[in-house]
Amino acid sequence: MKFEVNQKDRSVIIALGGQIRREGLKPSLPDLSPDERFYDTASREELVSFAKMAVSHAIDKDRFAESMMTKLGLIISLLDGTADARLESSPIGEVDLFAEDIRLVEHDVPKLEGPVEPEAKKPRVHHPKKGLTGATHVAERVYRLDDEKMEALREAGFTVRELGEDVSEFYQTINSMIRMRVRRVSYTIKDSEGIETVITAKAPDRFLPKTKVGDLFLADVCHRKYAVHTPYNRTAQLLKLDGCNISRQDLDRYQMQIFERLGAMDGLFERKAQESRILYIDEVPTVTQGSKKKKNYVWIINNKGLAWYRYFEGRAGEGPLGAFNDWDGFCMSDAFSAYPAHLKKATLGICLAHVRRRYVDYRKVTGSEEVVKIPLDCFGTIYHEDGKLRTLLEGGEIDHARFLEERNRLCRPHLDTLKQWCEQCRAARYHNNTSLERAVVYTLNNWQRIEDTFANSEAEIDNNRSERLCKVVKLGSKNWITNGSFEGARSSALMYSLIETAKLYGLNARNYLAYVFMKGAASHIWEIPAEELEPLMPWNVREEDLSIVTDEIDWLSRTMVPVQEWEERLAAEGDKR
Repeated sequence: MKFEVNQKDRSVIIALGGQIRREGLKPSLPDLSPDERFYDTASREELVSFAKMAVSHAIDKDRFAESMMTKLGLIISLLDGTADARLESSPIGEVDLFAEDIRLVEHDVPKLEGPVEPEAKKPRVHHPKKGLTGATHVAERVYRLDDEKMEALREAGFTVRELGEDVSEFYQTINSMIRMRVRRVSYTIKDSEGIETVITAKAPDRFLPKTKVGDLFLADVCHRKYAVHTPYNRTAQLLKLDGCNISRQDLDRYQMQIFERLGAMDGLFERKAQESRILYIDEVPTVTQGSKKKKNYVWIINNKGLAWYRYFEGRAGEGPLGAFNDWDGFCMSDAFSAYPAHLKKATLGICLAHVRRRYVDYRKVTGSEEVVKIPLDCFGTIYHEDGKLRTLLEGGEIDHARFLEERNRLCRPHLDTLKQWCEQCRAARYHNNTSLERAVVYTLNNWQRIEDTFANSEAEIDNNRSERLCKVVKLGSKNWITNGSFEGARSSALMYSLIETAKLYGLNARNYLAYVFMKGAASHIWEIPAEELEPLMPWNVREEDLSIVTDEIDWLSRTMVPVQEWEERLAAEGDKR
């Protein structure tokens, strides 16, 4: 009968047959030419016989013996359907079949004929160079030749042994909405006097009792909204695909209940900010329904260990900055007048990126860099030298005193050049250009704050850290546009604070939220007091503490069963009763 081979394997067989003829093994062998006349008419037995004949002639040639055995071994495997030339797992996948000078791999290749070696070497397992990471579970399938194929090969006169394994990895995902069923067993206890008491086994508390959601569910939907920027209405639509009837209004209500319970965390963020010696502050506009003002603002107060978001209806500094009237640290910000008005004891720096941006705006307006080339070159050199020195400082190669000394030596001449150029430009009446005038005036009016920035070794020279934290608010605003209420905006600010601060400490933000909910559930006071929330703040939580979350996820994955199977179990139990 005719043996079927796929088109790609067929082309490999034809090419190998042509190479056999070119190397002069036996010109009289049947022709495997591209017109496939031989292939179209030959039976399976004739093809295998042809391959064996070629092997016997290849053995007579010392130079090509091993390479020909390897090549023809592939032909036999392809004809027999036991290999695929397209796969790296081919028995000779590491050999270049079309090279003029073939070098065999170091491990043994399978022999086509001959006795079995007395001591077979242990099969080698080829693992991928770098395994996949990030998954919580692993599933494995092993594919082997079935017994029927193995027997057919042996009957054809072949000796078969395992060469090794090809291991590959890829991601799969399942979208599972788990219905958690909690059974609490009740008991009767009778004392010595014959009085009976009923007790019920205790189950772990949930963060939002008497609702239809668990702590992992709450963490997941909050993380989706404030880290992945998926609004609640889309989340509700996705939940309906799994048959989960939870509306957007339900999710909004859950968030407000979370804020009620965790509201005291805002005061802990404030205390952390006041204890800091360096703060970066910026604000980003937002919109709230029912507000009297067209623009509302989220203020971000942050540093390397803090990302505190605060919502206020206006941009006036009394609300966000009033608590820092007596704070005497270093503050990096823009030139908004509210900062010097309220941070009277603080040393104020100026964001150098804001200063440079005005010269870039001039270049965009005029389309020319000729006039502002000197200040832009000064900024470029300053950023380059500061970046190199800061890398050494953070790596512990130099101390703060050496950092300041080297930065002043390298950057001070460029600062002097910048100031001199600005004064000359002012004397020339800014070349009658409004954009250039704005840039120069902004630079000279804030020159003292530039000097103060370069006198501090711990602070960065710009406020880009705050700019990055502002982005998450703007990305969210693109998806849900407005806040529903004043309290809703405050609850969103708290969620941003928890998630972004957790990231600063290298924590999995979603698992951290679940950890807060699982630990906070133990408090029987609805508005959890600050002393109970302090251990749950991101700076007091380590990655290993989140194991209670990953253990719960692992337990669910091992115990969950399909709904249909569960209902069949319940029906079977009902029949037994």
